[in-house]
Amino acid sequence: MSQENVDVCRRALEAFMRRDNEAVLTLYDPDIEIHGHLDGGVHRGLDGVREFFRDWLSVWDGFSTEVEEWLDAGDHVVALVRDSATGKQRGVAVEQRQAHVWTLRGGRLWRLRIYDTKAHALEAVGLSG
Repeated sequence: MSQENVDVCRRALEAFMRRDNEAVLTLYDPDIEIHGHLDGGVHRGLDGVREFFRDWLSVWDGFSTEVEEWLDAGDHVVALVRDSATGKQRGVAVEQRQAHVWTLRGGRLWRLRIYDTKAHALEAVGLSG
């Protein structure tokens, strides 16, 4: 089942990068939660997901995400992510690395927790790194 979970996460990322919102939303559980580390907030439900990504993408030009490594952790999938973008206001190019921990329920994306390091993400899923 866990490789299937990685595949769901990959399909969601591919649809997100195509900006195919409808395809992405079909992969989310209706009770989806996104726990962002930058804003400290929790965004719940499909409307919360739309708001989170709308707000996040609104400040960037040319935003892209690349997963450098997928880690199968049973009911969890850890994605080591590199984001690149240019700020709309000042035109400054930025790059950041994060670790995303996806939890799946019933084959759908149910919770996303964003961590600043791989070690923190692995600790969150009960692994050491």
